[in-house]
Amino acid sequence: MAIVMMLFFGAISGLLVGILIPNQRLGCVILLAVPVAMIIHISRLQDANPDALRSTSGLDFIFGPLWPSLGAIAGFAAGRMLHNALTK
Repeated sequence: MAIVMMLFFGAISGLLVGILIPNQRLGCVILLAVPVAMIIHISRLQDANPDALRSTSGLDFIFGPLWPSLGAIAGFAAGRMLHNALTK
C-alpha cells in the first residue's frame, strides 16, 4: 500500500472518530486501533507471501503503522474542530 493511501485511510478514520466521539480522551484511546490494525495487516500480508520476505521486512512493522497514525492524528484534529464548530 502506498504512503498516500495509508495517510488517507488514517485521516478518514481519525476524522470519523473526531466527529463521532464526544469525549476527546476516549477518541484518542480509540485511535490506538489504527496502528494495531496496520500491524495485523502487515503480519497477515507477510504470512500470506512468505516467499516475498526480504531482509528488511521487519522494518515494515516499524514504519508501516507510522503513516496511517500520522494521518489519523491530523484527521482527528480536523474532526474535533468540525465537531466543536457544529455543536456550538
